[in-house]
Amino acid sequence: MTTVEDYIVQEVFCINIKWYRFNKGLSQEQLAELSNTTPKYISDLERGKFCPSFTKLQEIAKALDIEAYELLKPDHIKDKIRFKRIDGKR
Repeated sequence: MTTVEDYIVQEVFCINIKWYRFNKGLSQEQLAELSNTTPKYISDLERGKFCPSFTKLQEIAKALDIEAYELLKPDHIKDKIRFKRIDGKR
């Protein structure tokens, strides 16, 4: 059963992976290549379809040149609205 806390952590992760990717100037394809995944995998993570394993979390963080814990910090939550506009959603 998913709790509110689980949802919040996943939402923060989704926002952060997109925020760091965007601010590093990487496309989903580029991040996928750097982290040994696929663009669909990165897209699914950004949309909250599932959560990565710890190993994948570390690989993605390394590809983004950050520490893995930074993907779980709620520092960029306010950017969710900006990302929706970038994606063409309102």
